[in-house]
Amino acid sequence: MSLSNDIWEIPAQTTDIEGLDAQGRPDPAYAQAIGLVPARAGMRVMATVLELIVALLVSIPGAVAGANAMLLSAADPNAFLARKDLIWILLPLLVSFVLMFVFTLVQLILHGLKGVTLGKAAFGIRTVNVRTLEKPGFWRGAVVRYLILAVSFAVPLIGPLLVVALSPLFDAERRGRGWPDRAAATWLVDVRRGLNPYDAKRMRIARKQITTEVHEAAPVLPSLATPVDRDAPAVYVPTGRFSGGVVGAHRAAAPTPAVSASAPAVPAPVAQAPAAPVPAAPPPAGTAEPAVEPPATAAAPAAWQPPEIAPIVGAPAPAAVAPAAAPVPDAPRAVLVIDNGERVEVRTTTLLGRAPAAGAGDAPSPGAPTGESEPQLVRVADETRSVSKTHLAILLSRRGVVAVDRGSTNGSSIVREGAELPLTPGHPAELRAGDVLRFGDRSLRVEQA
Repeated sequence: MSLSNDIWEIPAQTTDIEGLDAQGRPDPAYAQAIGLVPARAGMRVMATVLELIVALLVSIPGAVAGANAMLLSAADPNAFLARKDLIWILLPLLVSFVLMFVFTLVQLILHGLKGVTLGKAAFGIRTVNVRTLEKPGFWRGAVVRYLILAVSFAVPLIGPLLVVALSPLFDAERRGRGWPDRAAATWLVDVRRGLNPYDAKRMRIARKQITTEVHEAAPVLPSLATPVDRDAPAVYVPTGRFSGGVVGAHRAAAPTPAVSASAPAVPAPVAQAPAAPVPAAPPPAGTAEPAVEPPATAAAPAAWQPPEIAPIVGAPAPAAVAPAAAPVPDAPRAVLVIDNGERVEVRTTTLLGRAPAAGAGDAPSPGAPTGESEPQLVRVADETRSVSKTHLAILLSRRGVVAVDRGSTNGSSIVREGAELPLTPGHPAELRAGDVLRFGDRSLRVEQA
């Protein structure tokens, strides 16, 4: 019994390359969207000129020694070879050759693995593979490119001018790719004006922001602080939950109960009837009975009435007492929108992380109202585990809202007006509306501060 060979075949794993169009060609719009900026032609030329100057300085001692050796050998070759100081004549030539070889090899290795050379490092230029936006590779990205550049110098002045300076102008995609770049499948980017493609963390965040669907306008959820005078069902019904607690629907104001006209009245106090008089003892015998006049019938006592108080002339009338207004909930000090569309209202200390937990320093201060100073824990899902358990804290201060990195592994930073400011762990940094706060591979936008 034989098994089919298909059982032992392992399917080839293909790596999906982001940034390619339907035909598999590099998409310039994708590179621009993640923040890559093409290197300017002037910077490219100056970087090449700087490397040529260094190469000439390295080769000058060898050129002088070689010219001297040629003149001496031309006069008398046998005498030249028999010279005792021949080694000292050829030593500068040998040293210059070794230095030139090492310089070229280091340039090729750095360019293939890091996309940088001496000239490119001086002018803020990096080389990437135009398809993958990663390192160009040693053989094609470095060796092939430098061979074409070396061949161009075979025709003095015209060759370098055409290949180095003018060929990038013929790029139909307007990315500044010259003939050497097309042959080597490379692209030169400016890291001073745009994103550095060799910053793996920033590139990962930029790619994720392009591929992740961002909710620009998330629906506003009702909260417990919703005023009661809005049109809403009269019954409070919990509708959802977010990191700060239960979110409920609006509540309508309860109607004031009316007094029924048929309610029983309070009975008036009834006056007690006077007690019957006690009969007197009969008089002794033989004594004339005195005539007794019948007592007058006593009238029933009237109900007590309070005395009337005369008003004071010139006294102001008492002001009417206004009904107590309903307490208005505190407005959020800041509103944060996480990159997945979740909105977080900041009314107290807010801790963000993969599994945030309040520490001893996050406990509410003594005497603070119940519930107002309790830390708000916002859990941020992160499959790459680039976000620490308690990554950063959003604190309220007298001047506004500040962010504090809680000693995270991958750090945090604030992006404001195109400039990125890394956060020092434990040091607060002010947040403004429009700032983008990056923490690990995740980010959030400050909508209100």
